[in-house]
Formats: sequence, C-alpha cells, structure tokens
Amino acid sequence: MVESVKQKNALNTKEQLFLVPEFDILDEAAIDSPPMVVYKAILNEYAGVTHWWTPYLESQLGGDMPIDREGAIVDITIHLHHMTVSKFSCKITKIVEAKSVELEYVKGDYAGTGEWTFEPTDGKTKVQFRWKVRPKRLPFLLSPFLDNGKMHSDVMQKGFKALNSYLSKK
Repeated sequence: MVESVKQKNALNTKEQLFLVPEFDILDEAAIDSPPMVVYKAILNEYAGVTHWWTPYLESQLGGDMPIDREGAIVDITIHLHHMTVSKFSCKITKIVEAKSVELEYVKGDYAGTGEWTFEPTDGKTKVQFRWKVRPKRLPFLLSPFLDNGKMHSDVMQKGFKALNSYLSKK
C-alpha cells in the first residue's frame, strides 16, 4: 500500500492535542444579588429569555430541553469589536440549583468544559466561571496571533458588569 505524502506527514491525534494550546482560566466577580437570583439570570441569558450580555455574547436554547435540566443544549455566539469571533454549543452536564452549572462544549470552536459556581458572600454572590478548553477550528489557527484567554476574560468581565447592572434595575 502506498502512503500519500499527506498521510505520511499527518500528525496523529495525540500529537495534534499536544500542539493545540489548552486554556484553563478562572474568571470571577462579586454580584450584588443572592446566588439564586444570579443563577436564574445566567440560565435566562443562556436560554435567550434576556439579553443583558449583548452585544458581546448571544445565546439561545439549541433544542426542546428546558434550560434548567441536565442535557439542555445552549448555542452561543461571541462578538468582539462588532465581529463574530466564535460559535459553539454547550450541553449542561450537571446542575445544582443556585450552586453550580457544569457544561461540556459539544460543537463548534472549542472542546472541553466550563463550570459556573455561585457562592454567597455577605449578601452578595461570588460568581466564578472556569473555562477549560482547547480550540478546534478558527480560534486555533489564529491562536498564535490572538490571546484567546484574554479575549475570553474580557467577554466574561463585560458580562459580569452587565449582569450586575441588569440585576440592580430589577
């Protein structure tokens, strides 16, 4: 059997994973509302019921499963500088009301996991999002030139600020 040059020079999956950077980033903020309120606001935003994170993040349910159930799919688009920079879908793999939401990136630009935690602190909520992913497509090709971790944290911090503002008006 004759191997093509492409096959001969192709990297195996293990070698490819070694070359693709992994991001393990923890973003957090103090939100001036109790954990249940923050938890519900995040789920409503993911479901497309609210739009306080716009224009940086847009999301909607990707199926008929309710947002507060394990197995729900969320389709997310990230925008920076009026450009779409990333699209992906996440599946909720574990949900503990007002405490945590675990996600698996199942389609799109990233593979990996995300986890929201909501911790009561002096009448506020310490909200954290841990992003542990590897880029799969366009972000990987651009990753030597773009700081995906910094862009992710920028979007998260803008979201935390918008969340605090949204909840202060309720």
